[in-house]
Amino acid sequence: MTQKKKFLICSVDSFPRMGGVSTLAYEVTRALGASGHDCVYVGPRGINFGRRLTNFRVYEDWECDLKLRAGEGADLEDERIFDLLKKISEGYSLDATIAFHPFYYGLAAVQAAKFLEKPSAVMVHGTELTSQFPTSIDQTVDKHVSDVCSLPERLRKTISSTDFVLTNSNFTSDIARRISPDIQTEVIGCGISEKILDHLEQRTPSYQAKLKSRRRLRIGLSSETLIAYVGRFVAHKNLFQLIDLGAASGFQVLMMGNGPLRDELETYANLRGAKVTFDNDADDEKKWQVLEASDFGYLMSTFDSTTGGFEGFGISMLEYCAAGAVCITSGANGMADFASNEVTTLDIHDESGEISVSRLKSFAADEARMNSVIYNARLLIREDYTWESVAKKIVETFQ
Repeated sequence: MTQKKKFLICSVDSFPRMGGVSTLAYEVTRALGASGHDCVYVGPRGINFGRRLTNFRVYEDWECDLKLRAGEGADLEDERIFDLLKKISEGYSLDATIAFHPFYYGLAAVQAAKFLEKPSAVMVHGTELTSQFPTSIDQTVDKHVSDVCSLPERLRKTISSTDFVLTNSNFTSDIARRISPDIQTEVIGCGISEKILDHLEQRTPSYQAKLKSRRRLRIGLSSETLIAYVGRFVAHKNLFQLIDLGAASGFQVLMMGNGPLRDELETYANLRGAKVTFDNDADDEKKWQVLEASDFGYLMSTFDSTTGGFEGFGISMLEYCAAGAVCITSGANGMADFASNEVTTLDIHDESGEISVSRLKSFAADEARMNSVIYNARLLIREDYTWESVAKKIVETFQ
């Protein structure tokens, strides 16, 4: 029988700030609570979970100053965070500490846990590693220290001094070890909730093109085949290629989200004559409506050497598949853990490595093949990629 534990959770990325880290931090903490573990979640000023259910204590860090995550003054801010987390951990008799993001709270969280002789773990997601160490995408990083107060060196110190480095994929785990070879990494993956998966499978037990078409009409779209993208509009997401794909195939495209490339993408869509609908960040209900009406989801991310951006895992893969849409992906980088061409996802590159529109259109016209991929993907999600299974892997790490 698994011993129930009391966890101190902290993350600089937390709701209402949207993103994969905020989602993972909330969902895993909630899954830990549902499994009978007690959690105290510490987040920055303004932390708010809205209408999302919480089965854990929330501590809003009113005195936080996120500008002090590195550089001058960072050491004094570490002392403040150290004292805060030490006080919380002692006050609630907590057993272990998990920082779901290495920046800001990470270093002080690890140091406070060591002082209290409690184990700690720090989660890394990928881009925060390569943004500071761009060559770590495929090379071992030089150990030369130029500035101990710099963000790269504070990041290296954080992952080097914690007991466990949690990662979302084997690819991210390899990157972390290139930065700090002696660390112990544990791949815990990503997930969606079992409850949501149950609901989506009940509503869409199999792929049916006519059902998808009717759903599109109900939410104000045309009936044509739909490729959806949900996420940030940033360079490594390879979104100009999605517009090209829509223009070449004649399929409609819906891009839900926001980001620095929004205006450029709209201009490019008009230039290419593609049928693209842009939708601002929406709540979960609107997102699932769109995905349940989609034939395909898009995640063809690449590595952006300027920002260090890449796909550390690709949680949207799971969301597309759970909603009954086939995920178009190359399966590169962290996506490789889940993606398997024509088994759980679809790679539309041809033998020469070029995008094949005819391959996409042929697949879209074959309901049996579409349904097979969705069935396999959902089966794998249920086995390994729910938030409940991610939480279980974390607990096992601390046993």
